[in-house]
Amino acid sequence: MDDEYGPVVASFTRAEFFADGTFIAVPPVVSSAAGLKMPVIITVGARQEFVTGDGGEDDRLRAVLFAVARAVEQAPVGEVCFVVPAGELPCGREPIGADRLIAITEPGDTGEPVLTMMLPGEM
Repeated sequence: MDDEYGPVVASFTRAEFFADGTFIAVPPVVSSAAGLKMPVIITVGARQEFVTGDGGEDDRLRAVLFAVARAVEQAPVGEVCFVVPAGELPCGREPIGADRLIAITEPGDTGEPVLTMMLPGEM
């Protein structure tokens, strides 16, 4: 399978990223409480940067989801990539340098819309 960038060297499904721990599913009850109506996943890197830390992880995850939901609401119709500045997000520990969170709506393994939250370098 070649494209304008050359041959595909490797490809992974979302299921494989879940299996190796790269992706973490956000419980639907938590994401829907923030107003996000589709399945939401977060990369382990984004979770470490903005959610993990001493105590309060549930509250930090909710704050991240509400910030992403605000970005989605304010975006132009049809937008699929949302950027949330780090200053609008909680941090569970000493920051490691991420200045923003990227949230992308794209098809899941079976074509359903999925919102993936990640660090810029994880795109």
